[in-house]
Amino acid sequence: MKNLILYLFLLTNCISYSQEDSKIDLEQLESKVFSLINDYRVSLQVTQLEKDIILQKAAKDHSIYIAKKQSLTHEQSNPNKKLPKDRVYFYKGTDFILVGENILYTSIKNKVYTNDDLDILAVKIFDLWKNSPNHLKILSDSKFTFTELGFTLDSKNNRLYVAQVFGAK
Repeated sequence: MKNLILYLFLLTNCISYSQEDSKIDLEQLESKVFSLINDYRVSLQVTQLEKDIILQKAAKDHSIYIAKKQSLTHEQSNPNKKLPKDRVYFYKGTDFILVGENILYTSIKNKVYTNDDLDILAVKIFDLWKNSPNHLKILSDSKFTFTELGFTLDSKNNRLYVAQVFGAK
């Protein structure tokens, strides 16, 4: 009986956690931010960025880390993942000769995001980086040819943490 109660409790928590996570379609948001960045690079006559699975793993890893720490930092406590290039190498991206990273967090509303809401949120994320000279420098750097984004929702604090990792081979 105790096991059944424990199982039902865990199942209920998993279902409610899944519902919280589904308030923002992160895949759709990623696609929108990625398009905004590439459109901007085209306007600068800079090559569009390509996606890379290794960079995606490194970006997701770091977005989880900064969300857990509740702090924006480019360094992690794990020495194997300390810096952005270390994280890319950790995921076997040893063919990258140059690595860069942009990070941020932004407030989110406790609601289900429509397509229009996702457009607004994507522009907000893009503008936060575009309006910051250091972030813009990496975003528009023609040396970078690959990128990926990692998103982590912090529903408890109504925040979305984002890491974007750039690479050149």
